[in-house]
Amino acid sequence: MGSASTKIISYDEASKRFLPLDLERIETTYRDLTSGTGELSYTSFKRDVFAHFLPEKLAGRLYQVCTNSSKSCMSLKDLVCCLALIYYGTSKERMQLLFLLFAHNVSNGNGTLRWQDVEDFLSQCGDHPPEELDTIFQNHDEIVTQEKFLSWLEHHQGHTTTITDWLMDDQRLHELISSPIDRTLDQYSILAGITHLSEIEIRELEKSYQSLCTYSNINRQQQITLQTFSNVLTPVLPPMLIPGFFDAFDENCDGCIDFKEFVCGVSAACRGPQYERYKFLFRVFDRDHDGFLDRADIIHMSSCLIDVAQFVYVISIHMTDSPDIYADNILQKNENDKSTEIKYFKQEDFINWCSTDSLIKELIELIFQICHVVLGLRPSTRHDEITIVKQFLRREQYPFVEAQSGVSSKVYHWINCNRSTSKPGSSWYLISMEWWLRWEALLNNNSAELTLTPTIHKKNSFTKLNKLTNGIENKREPGDIDNSMLIDKNSSTNIRVMNDDCVQLKPGLRHHIHFEMVPESIWLFLRKYYRCNGQPICRKVTYRKKLNKPELDLYPLLIKIYRNQILSPQQIQAIATNTTTNNNNPHSTYSVYPLLNFVSAGMFGTSGSANIMPHNTQRHYLTCSYFVSPYQTVRSLAEELSAKFGKSLDETRIWIRYNESDLRQIDFESIDEVTCLDAGFEQNIEILLETRNNDLTWPEELYTLATRPKVIPTQSTSTNNSSSGNVEEEGRGLIGLSNLGNTCFLNAAVQCLSHSYPLTFYFLHKYHLFEINKDNPIGMQGNIALRYGQLVAKLWGSIRGPLAPFELRDSVAKFGSSRFTDFQQHDSQEFLSFLIDGLHEDLNRVHNKPYVELKDSDDRPDEDVAYEHWANHLARNTSIIVDLFHGLLRSQVKCRVCDLKSVRFDPFNILSLPLPMDTSIYIEIKHFLFQVVHLDGSRPTRYGIRLDGDLSISQLKTQLSTLSSLSIEQIGFFEITASSYLRRNPFMDNDQTKIKQLNFRELLAYELPLNKSSETSNEKTSPTNRSSLYIIAIHRRLERQERYLSPMTRHKIVFFGQPILIPYNNDPNSENKITNEDIYKLVFKQLERLLRKNKDLTNLSNHALDCDDSLKERYPFVLKHVNEEGKKCSICSWNRFCLGCSFESDNDEFKYTDGNIAIEWESSAYYLQYLSSRELDVEIHPSVKLARSWNNDGTTDESSSIVRLEDCLESFIKWENLDNKEMFNCKRCQKLQPADKKLDLWKLPPCLIFHIKRFQLANNRWIKSSRPVRFPINSFHPSKYLAQRSPMSSSLQFRSADDNLSTSSSSSLSSITPEAISSSSIDNMLILSPSRLVNGNNHYIKSANDPNIGLPPPEIINESIKKKKKKHFGRRRKRVEIENAEHTLNPPRFSQMDRTLSFGDNSFDADNAAYNLYAFVCHYGVIGGGHYVAFVKNHINQQWYCFNDSSCKPVSESILEQCSSSAYLLFYERETMDHRRYMPNLEGKKQVANDFPLTGDDRWCSIM
Repeated sequence: MGSASTKIISYDEASKRFLPLDLERIETTYRDLTSGTGELSYTSFKRDVFAHFLPEKLAGRLYQVCTNSSKSCMSLKDLVCCLALIYYGTSKERMQLLFLLFAHNVSNGNGTLRWQDVEDFLSQCGDHPPEELDTIFQNHDEIVTQEKFLSWLEHHQGHTTTITDWLMDDQRLHELISSPIDRTLDQYSILAGITHLSEIEIRELEKSYQSLCTYSNINRQQQITLQTFSNVLTPVLPPMLIPGFFDAFDENCDGCIDFKEFVCGVSAACRGPQYERYKFLFRVFDRDHDGFLDRADIIHMSSCLIDVAQFVYVISIHMTDSPDIYADNILQKNENDKSTEIKYFKQEDFINWCSTDSLIKELIELIFQICHVVLGLRPSTRHDEITIVKQFLRREQYPFVEAQSGVSSKVYHWINCNRSTSKPGSSWYLISMEWWLRWEALLNNNSAELTLTPTIHKKNSFTKLNKLTNGIENKREPGDIDNSMLIDKNSSTNIRVMNDDCVQLKPGLRHHIHFEMVPESIWLFLRKYYRCNGQPICRKVTYRKKLNKPELDLYPLLIKIYRNQILSPQQIQAIATNTTTNNNNPHSTYSVYPLLNFVSAGMFGTSGSANIMPHNTQRHYLTCSYFVSPYQTVRSLAEELSAKFGKSLDETRIWIRYNESDLRQIDFESIDEVTCLDAGFEQNIEILLETRNNDLTWPEELYTLATRPKVIPTQSTSTNNSSSGNVEEEGRGLIGLSNLGNTCFLNAAVQCLSHSYPLTFYFLHKYHLFEINKDNPIGMQGNIALRYGQLVAKLWGSIRGPLAPFELRDSVAKFGSSRFTDFQQHDSQEFLSFLIDGLHEDLNRVHNKPYVELKDSDDRPDEDVAYEHWANHLARNTSIIVDLFHGLLRSQVKCRVCDLKSVRFDPFNILSLPLPMDTSIYIEIKHFLFQVVHLDGSRPTRYGIRLDGDLSISQLKTQLSTLSSLSIEQIGFFEITASSYLRRNPFMDNDQTKIKQLNFRELLAYELPLNKSSETSNEKTSPTNRSSLYIIAIHRRLERQERYLSPMTRHKIVFFGQPILIPYNNDPNSENKITNEDIYKLVFKQLERLLRKNKDLTNLSNHALDCDDSLKERYPFVLKHVNEEGKKCSICSWNRFCLGCSFESDNDEFKYTDGNIAIEWESSAYYLQYLSSRELDVEIHPSVKLARSWNNDGTTDESSSIVRLEDCLESFIKWENLDNKEMFNCKRCQKLQPADKKLDLWKLPPCLIFHIKRFQLANNRWIKSSRPVRFPINSFHPSKYLAQRSPMSSSLQFRSADDNLSTSSSSSLSSITPEAISSSSIDNMLILSPSRLVNGNNHYIKSANDPNIGLPPPEIINESIKKKKKKHFGRRRKRVEIENAEHTLNPPRFSQMDRTLSFGDNSFDADNAAYNLYAFVCHYGVIGGGHYVAFVKNHINQQWYCFNDSSCKPVSESILEQCSSSAYLLFYERETMDHRRYMPNLEGKKQVANDFPLTGDDRWCSIM
């Protein structure tokens, strides 16, 4: 150890001083702590060697001295030398160690010591130099050698300082290493003492218990609940019995089963004498736990026993009796006097009756089997093992045989319906009959009757029991389960199997001759004790049509599962080049699809791979084989495969693979009952399991696009894969859009916009070709409009199967925003806004936009200002988009000082609505949030408080004081650290702290004792003085450790539970003296509700016998003086290594020391008496329900978390305070002033789009709100939220274009040409009349000659388009003459409305302004990812559809209500809207652009 000059003892010599077992323990523990690195850190040295007892400076100096100078961390040899010196070293060796600790430079070769070194070291260790030290440091400047220092230590025996006293006290060191045998028992030995189980059986039950606790993800307390118990036992126990069976286990009646209750219940149910099992059954049927079975209990018991008779197929006379008749027979007092009846059963009466009833015996046997097969108990004998399996198997195999003559068809039907092992898809395993017969032979072999866990060995150690059990297991004669005789040797084994089914059996196998079939539970039971040599053979339960009987399909269909090959872009390009070459197309994939090169690596694999795939490489690969029954549904197969490959069902598609280019998809979602046989499955059929990529693309769609030639001839399409054809009128518009790589945001927005009927009517009738504005400098030269029109024509055309919006996305990337060019997820609302703006600019009828100047309102009437702003807007923007989607908002800013208002009006196309935000904070005073813990030991009370976050703590204390009837001085707020350390929260003592600054998850409220002297003197006690009125007591127990480094870490301190406060007044002038007994009583008073009562142990427990000595003690705990952390004694010095000095419960005066009190529990008392689950039992105050359901309007509603769309509109139009950063430049005040702002709706468009702002910025990070928003589907009236018009509004009539409305607007209005102002544009100028503004239908006079024109017929894909030079839309280029001028379009024309317009009156009829929902977008998942899905209503057949990328499925209107928490974009249209009046007047107009041809290159694939 240390350097060579300071080495005191070698490793070889040090290791000899330890016992071999101790040295082995140290080495094993060292490896565990260092994780095999061989380096013990300083932190671990303090914690795991000395348990943080040593002062910081001493621990650091000791670590430095004992560590080899060439290493920075302590090695195992250094640690062994250090421990050997301290605990087994001679006096001289320990004195040498002390000298090295005191010396400042441990490598000092001179071996001298200075006074300053000693003084500094002792002061840093919390000590001071003793007077005896002056004898060697006479002038405090003398240098002392090692010999002189050692002689001084020997003279004073080391008892001068705490450090020297620690290493020189031989008696204390001997006590640490030779402490009496540790009698701290663990829970296994304790539970073995009160049950009929051994320790090894209890350890095995612990594994089963943990498995049951994790059976359901809902169970967060790691305890078995009734729901978990029911899920596990329903297949093997009649459901009526399960609640009583659970209550028999639940001794504490707290609604959950802890491990102690689980072990005791299993022991009482199937071990021990027969009368203990009857006592367990009595608790099953005693539903009210009163110790009696009244008539209602007995009738219930009769019903349960009748169900048991049906469940186990026992032909009993009681099966035909009613429960009342059966109960009357039970209540007969005796056989001699049957006329006399008793009204109830005592436990003794029940036990006497049980021995006479045959169904009770059947129930006892059923519970015995369940405890072993399901709950995990090991059979005590081989006879029990075989009996359990045989009886269990006979019962479960019953539905597979013909019904017995004594069982009615009704009972047989009940059996088949309720027996889980006979339901379709249940797993059964096959076992070779050869092995099964060997195993059965053990029943008749007397030599095999060896007890696995005999009672005489019950008290043996775990090691002995383990050896005994292993020895018996090794003597089991059947050996490993070998099914090789059942497997077909000629079957192919070179294909990886994916499930247990994939084992080909020999032909002609028969049950009971070649194999035995067992359910999954029995198979798992046998596998615990017998290994399986080879692969298990599993078969599923199936039902053939017209045969109401379960069967095992021994020879199911063997199918081959293929998956998509992950290809790099270079490999796809090579395949595409080969494909296009075969089609005489010289262009590569990159030249045809330039964006394909930017697809994410997750779509293609690693993009950096430069290997070129050979042309004959397959894009599908065989991944495994799989057995399926022909009578199994395809949906169940899809669920199995998706689960095995780690995908959800909606991310999976199944295809029948005839070859790589010939696939047929199986739609298992539309038809749930389609079987594999109906779907065309046959032996060795090839199935392609396609799963979505991480960027939401489908591999087949991606591959087909990449390898598809630019022009697809019709004859190249396979007959099975045909995607084109005539589409009926009702089927139009029902085509999905393929995902191009995280493009669901685009797909959802396009689908909703394409179902805006007026806009689709506009594009399908080619109106846009007459209104393309290629001269707009802020437009896209018509590219966005043309590409969108092309896509709409395909969506509403004759194409079947999904389309790819590749051309539209290409145009967006070229002429639009660069933010949509990558393959990341984007906001659907942002893209929709960009698309609508792009369409407007491409279709803007104003080619020369005039300059307009916005004037201030200057207290003018809002009607005049609105007219001016809208006229200015129309002077620069008139299009079909403006006619349909543009509305008007009024924005008001009001100065808080002078109340000056500034009003302006702004157009909008998407209305972004905020979710209503409640600024108040809901506070629940409960466990882990807040909990008022009372001093009288009663249940803590949970209170609910709702306060504004800007209020201070004083308001919280006042309201809590009112609810709890405690004064403010009696309420103290604490927080609990990880080690159950309780400390006062300083922020809660500051009454000025804001509520929103606190974290209520870590706070507790305690009732504090009051100082009676302060009450009489009317003086308030400060928080600092209040700390002397109570003592904090914390729970802890000592847990024995099998592995430890030093005697100080032999026990591990485990903190648990919730600390309590003990009232204590340490005023020396107080006349009332507190004794130790008083402290014990105060602690016991608060803990009494957490203790199991003794009467519970004798009457209601499942204990076999009471051998716990702690139950006889008055108090099951010992109180000790400890420091604030609860780990050290607050009386003794650190060198005593005391964990706490205890004090007895006597009449001596209690002597308080600074620190806390530890409530130390003896192990058996903790495991048997302490009920940790009752800590969560709190009393719910009515304020909790009231605060949870409190709405903003002061009314209570159970669904207060759900908001309506109307609530969002109300939040939108509320006044809001502008931040100081947004000061208002007030003209009246002539300076920046604080102001308020308000938005109002002024004009509603015919097509109204709402955007719910679910993505919010909170605490400098974006989060998503999933708050449900209930939106109306029909007859929505947003017009009631329009701003109110002034009753004294001007009666101005509509002004012609040449009237001078104002200097700023006359020029703009006069610049609008007659071509630019269509009928709909003029209608949009009617902003002063709400009735005309919102409805406007009175202006349209239908002509008798107007035809009722719908959508045009679908366009046919041009299959013989000549190759033309690629055209680029450049900026500021000259107008190009239209090609193919001979093809002239003639869109339908309608009679225009009356141009005589007036503002009219300000009347408003809300009934005439109803809106109906026709589309909406949902966002599922989290922010930064997730998925967008569109729901639209088809205008033709009025049916709702769900568009999930390429998928399109009809949904019912009731499904829409389930989308309230994910709705993101809502599309409404005016109920009385006539789309014809919004079509432009084409009189005198010429076609200015050609439409893009409908080629087939825009489709991903044609295999749908």
